[in-house]
Amino acid sequence: MRVTINDIAKAANVSPSTVSRALADSPRISKATKRKIFKIMEEMNYYPNVIARSLARKSTNIIGVLVMGTTEKAFQHPFFPEILRGVASVAYKNEYKILISSVTDMDEQRKIVNDLTQSGITEGLLILSSGVNDPTIPYLKEIQFPFVIVGRPDNENEVNWVDNDNVSIGYQMTRHLIEVGCTDIAFLGVDKKFMVTLDRLKGYKMALKENNIPLNEDLIVEGKFVDDTGYDLMKKLLDHGIVPSGVIACDDLLAFGAIKCLNEKGLRVPEDVAVAGFNNVPLSSYFTPPLTSVDINAFSLGAKGFELLLNSIKSEVKSFNRAIIPFQLIVRESTMKKGS
Repeated sequence: MRVTINDIAKAANVSPSTVSRALADSPRISKATKRKIFKIMEEMNYYPNVIARSLARKSTNIIGVLVMGTTEKAFQHPFFPEILRGVASVAYKNEYKILISSVTDMDEQRKIVNDLTQSGITEGLLILSSGVNDPTIPYLKEIQFPFVIVGRPDNENEVNWVDNDNVSIGYQMTRHLIEVGCTDIAFLGVDKKFMVTLDRLKGYKMALKENNIPLNEDLIVEGKFVDDTGYDLMKKLLDHGIVPSGVIACDDLLAFGAIKCLNEKGLRVPEDVAVAGFNNVPLSSYFTPPLTSVDINAFSLGAKGFELLLNSIKSEVKSFNRAIIPFQLIVRESTMKKGS
């Protein structure tokens, strides 16, 4: 049978309220009494109810982390474990725990956010995606609940957020493909509900314009963030009789699928079609051919996101902060055309 506070109080010959105050490190309880109570707790193998204690002192040391995508798909993607590793590293140092929820769409996100904020379990929220016109943000601002967005939000001057410069990422990747001789460059996986893909598309368009390459809307293939496959998106393009000289996929996993589709159609990468992705997942350097990608430093995104959230929770002065994490373009064989 589980040992209770009443059992500890009886063994220590004190009241249950005295035990509770000792657990809360109340100055009203003497050090000698605290030592006596803690010694008995250890002897009786007592573990206090952490949630109950946290709610009593109005501090749970728990933050909620929201991951976009179905549970099956979201946690299969290497990006999320890496960003969560960054979150957990800083949370551990600050004696915080994380509560993770996956959400499939904005409506479900709104419901889960409501549950997490009203239950009193979490002190703040870290949202690992930035949606266009996200209804969650006005709600969190209205109730003045601490939160940080990983991703540039459309109302970037009104919230705390951390991200890469995704416009520059899209621009530099497109410029790289132009430099290796690509002119008709496809862009796979744009989801108009998410700022990250829109920002990368903006950079893509900037690079084309700068190099006097006309924008061909037929080369832009929309997809569903996290849950779509690059194979299907590439097949959609090829089925319309379009064979680009270069492909930029909004994610490395999409790029892997695109390469598989191209290979099945008898097209060689990079000789016939150069292919690149984003996120630099671990498999990128081992894939055939090794994939050109952008290392967005997901660990630092998570770590900095938690730092901003902790500051928002602890600071009495409320202000909006942002952080831009550096990225690195990593060129590998998938875009190394002959003569490039």
